[in-house]
Amino acid sequence: MAARKTTINWPRIEVEYLAGEDSIREIADRHEISDTAIRKKAKAEGWVRKVRTANRREPERAPPPPPASDPDKPREPGSIADDGRSLVGRMLDELDVVTSRRGELEDLIISATEDDVDDARRDAMMKALSLPSRANTMKTLALALKTLNEASAPQGKKAAQQEKARAVGGGARFAALGPPTLKAVK
Repeated sequence: MAARKTTINWPRIEVEYLAGEDSIREIADRHEISDTAIRKKAKAEGWVRKVRTANRREPERAPPPPPASDPDKPREPGSIADDGRSLVGRMLDELDVVTSRRGELEDLIISATEDDVDDARRDAMMKALSLPSRANTMKTLALALKTLNEASAPQGKKAAQQEKARAVGGGARFAALGPPTLKAVK
């Protein structure tokens, strides 16, 4: 276990906290104290933090959803797979945002739930941001993408030959195959 620092530079921490450029966790790591200690000190002394704007950019607007499909007219499997891949891509973008902004989201959750009597809501919200939750989401999205790709893949040689045989035979199993063809043997 690491030895505790004897002096904490609270004036420097206050300046960094009020600047709002780094997350509270980053400030805590830099000064080798807990983020909870900084939050308690800020609340006790009434520090008001600026809103972080350093790395913020306008979120990209997603295209409007496709129109509802007509139940009387079936859709092509390729278009369904394309829509699915697009949806998985958007969900991966959301997961990326959650992962890259995890510290900020945790700070927001803590500030939103600091007046709660019970910690159940905070715990549930933190669990949604946890690594196992995000890893499970990634695993599910990868499986969905794999399934979509397999469903829209062209059929193999054997399946193509069987389809061709059904077309030639008119769908019947023992239909005539047509006139014989001659092949040269060397």
